[in-house]
Order: sequence, then C-alpha cells, then structure tokens
Amino acid sequence: MFTFDEHYRQEIIKFLTLATFMYKYLIIIVCSCFSISASAQVVFQPKQIEYNLKGVLYETETAYDFKVYNSGISIGMYFGEIESYYNSSYFSIELATMKDLRERRQNKNLNFSGEGLSSSFVYGKQNSIYMFRFGQGKKKYLTEKAKRKGLAVGLSYNYGLSLVLKRPYHLKVVNPEGMAELQTIRYTEENHDQFLNYNLIFGGENYFTGFWSIRPTVGAHAKIGGHFAFGAFDKSIRAVEIGLMVDAFPRRLPILVERDGVRNKFIHLNLYLSAQFGKRK
Repeated sequence: MFTFDEHYRQEIIKFLTLATFMYKYLIIIVCSCFSISASAQVVFQPKQIEYNLKGVLYETETAYDFKVYNSGISIGMYFGEIESYYNSSYFSIELATMKDLRERRQNKNLNFSGEGLSSSFVYGKQNSIYMFRFGQGKKKYLTEKAKRKGLAVGLSYNYGLSLVLKRPYHLKVVNPEGMAELQTIRYTEENHDQFLNYNLIFGGENYFTGFWSIRPTVGAHAKIGGHFAFGAFDKSIRAVEIGLMVDAFPRRLPILVERDGVRNKFIHLNLYLSAQFGKRK
C-alpha cells in the first residue's frame, strides 16, 4: 500500500511531465502563429504597381519566316491575329525544298571535248522536290511575358496541306551507241539501266533543265516547336523556333530511283530551326 509521501511524489512527477509537454506544445503553437503571421503579411501586402511591365496590346502581326531542316530549307510568311497577351492564331504560306538524306553530291572532274569540265551530280536522283506549304496554327506563351526587350517562351504548332512540285532530274551521259557524244536524259523505266550506269555518267545538267516538265501532287504537313520571342511587347517581331516537323504524302515521294536497298518514303520527319522577323499592328 502506497504511503502519502510516495503518492505525493508520484503526482508531482506526473505534473512535471505534463507541464514539460504543455510547455513544448505551447512553444510550437507560438512559433507557428508567428510564422503564419509573417506569411500573411507577405501574401496580403499590397504589390507596388510597375507601370512599365506591359506594352501596347497589338491586334495583328505579319512576319517573314526563314527555316532550315534536315532535308531542306524554306522561306515563308505568316499572318497572325493576336487574341491576348498569351495566344495568337495565324495562317502561313511557305516555299520549301526537300531532298533525301541519302543523297550524295559528287563530281568526276572529267573533261569532254566541246563540253568542258563535268558538273556535279547526285547519283540515282529521280526528282527535285519543291513545295508550297499552306497552313494554320497557334502560338501560346507558357511563361509570364518579360519586360520590354525581354524573352517570352512559348509553344507553336502549325498544320495544313502542301502543293508538291516534282522536277525531273537530268543527267549528261555518254551515248552508249556513239561513245564520242553526250546526251541529256531523265529517268524513265525504259532507260533504267542507262540512267544508273555510273560509268556512263558525265555529270549533272544545269539547274533550270526540267522546269517545263514539272508534275504536281499533294501532301500534308505539321510542326510543333518551342517559340522564343525577343522583346515580347515591341512593335517589331524577332523570334526563333526549334522543333519537329513532318511531311506526309499519299504515295511514296519519288526523290530517288528505287532499286535494291533504296525505297522512297511516305513520311519525312525533320528537326527544324527557324528565324522570324516582322511587325505588329
């Protein structure tokens, strides 16, 4: 049976334990209150107005676009409507070239009587490709637009239809029936062996040969990339884009003569880099 003194001592120990716990708990509550108070002051403190952050909100923009990609180059224009500080929609048109990444330009450096030195050529090339790309797209800025002269980072995408022009590729070859003369030929199924006979090739024809034999076809295109605009609120447009683009066709695009190990493609994927210059109104 506990004595009075033992019982009293046990109660004191319990009291001191409880007091210590309550003291620590009180410290935590007080610190939390100070923290919340300080946070509240930061959150609810009125923000000073910075009058020079925003510029004039323009309504339209027009720009030239210069693009390089794995299989070609293009030059174009786009006409945009500025919907808000963060969103724009636009229509675009561009003239583009396309080659096959397997193409290799070479020159035999031959000298033929009456012809002079040979010109460079691409072995096995069937057509040179030019395209008019017609598209529509949007630009959306993903970050808070910076002050004047600053950088705005966003996303741009575009898609549409393409008018494809195929210009037959011409070679100067030695006439197999008369080894002392050259003839200009383009690829046909009938001259398949002659066109691909490397030993008979003298060189390529001049650039404009074959323009009167252009044949059209159609395709589709799309691109998506990061958009980086300098001076987001300036009247002038200065921007760069980097991203991924794709051109697709209903049939294999006949850039190269198909043979063992060489097949043309329905779809051409490219990485692109473009520079844009223009004005806002």
